[in-house]
Amino acid sequence: MVDLRPVRAYHPDPQHGSPDRLVCPVYDTLSESELARYAAHPHNAARFVTRPRDVPVGRFVAEAAARLDEALRSRAYVEDARPAFYVYGIRYLPPDDLLETIEPGERRARYLLLGLVGALDFDTIEPGQVAMHERTFADRVEERVALTDATGMSFAPIMAGYHRPDHALNDRLERWLGLDRRGLAFDGDVPPLAQAVLEGTTHRLWRIDEPSRIEEISRELGSYRLLVLDGHHRFTAAALRHYAGRPSAPLTMLVDGQDRALRVLPWHRVLPAHGGVSFAEIVGAARREFPRVGAVERPGGVERVVERLGEMHRDGRRGFLVLDAGSMVEVGGAPSSDVGADFDLLHGFLEGRLGVDPHELEFVRSPRAALDRITASRAGRPGSTAFLVPGLTEKGIEERAFGSGAMMAHKSTMFLPKVADGMIFARADAPD
Repeated sequence: MVDLRPVRAYHPDPQHGSPDRLVCPVYDTLSESELARYAAHPHNAARFVTRPRDVPVGRFVAEAAARLDEALRSRAYVEDARPAFYVYGIRYLPPDDLLETIEPGERRARYLLLGLVGALDFDTIEPGQVAMHERTFADRVEERVALTDATGMSFAPIMAGYHRPDHALNDRLERWLGLDRRGLAFDGDVPPLAQAVLEGTTHRLWRIDEPSRIEEISRELGSYRLLVLDGHHRFTAAALRHYAGRPSAPLTMLVDGQDRALRVLPWHRVLPAHGGVSFAEIVGAARREFPRVGAVERPGGVERVVERLGEMHRDGRRGFLVLDAGSMVEVGGAPSSDVGADFDLLHGFLEGRLGVDPHELEFVRSPRAALDRITASRAGRPGSTAFLVPGLTEKGIEERAFGSGAMMAHKSTMFLPKVADGMIFARADAPD
């Protein structure tokens, strides 16, 4: 069964100051400049959840533990007195470069997602009830293990999706809070514990601690099947700690996988110019490797690139686009309904044919970001090369994860919205 337990969580204390100054984007999405900006506040979560690239892991986790202790002593964050479930609400609009990749009929003026947060008990999970869908980097998992060991905390909740055609859990949460999620009304009958606005996105947290409601939720969750959507490194780190004999019940946020506010987009790849292989060499290798490689053409701007990716997605054309600053080519494989086939083809080519270490790749969130990156890199010499993949569906990802069990490549999927680090965290080894 899936046992999501009530937990005594930490969250920003609005009486201490603005929670806006305490939260930050989830640790693995921060650039170095963003990290420096958020960490400038003495108690911002960035100071104890995100490692600067030039700081060794051992030094980072020691400093993180000290900074967390300082933030807790200052009461910037407070721990609730009794176990509870929490409702995490996010009202957001994707950034323009991501919004332009969503099919026009699916675009909304605003999105609102609710999730239920508790501590996931590994001991009660039965085979086939929880699945991951993408591979992890061992060094990043080890870093998360070390951070948890040093701080004793489970930070930003893992996001896991479930499927319930009747949307019963979401409807129940809305009713209890007096919200009208479909009308995007975020102000209900119950005031939130904390609210923060981060980069234009509103994050709210509510507590559910009535025994009857906790029991009602617990009864329903037992039959759920969960797909890890976001937080694969955190989930793997928690599992390693647990099965090594160190109790670990990671914070987990359950969301309805069919909710229209839950968006799934692919991460794209950029091979920097110093990768040692040119665009012409890549296209030549692709022609030897794949049965279908289109003629080289000009990208024609980001709109044409997005349109081409949309055509590939709608037509079920498995493959990827290869771009440099002035050229684009479509590489295609055999037709397949498997949404992971695009990444299988791409990484089989990059790692198997070209010998590219995935650590050499830069991961970018949108075609526009990829074009900006390869254009900026040119500076009078051969530039970077971008590899773009078509869209994904949560349903297709779930079918692959629970069907074949085959893992997608590292950092394949980007689910929106993202939780914020610092909004809620809890002791890693003590659900109650």
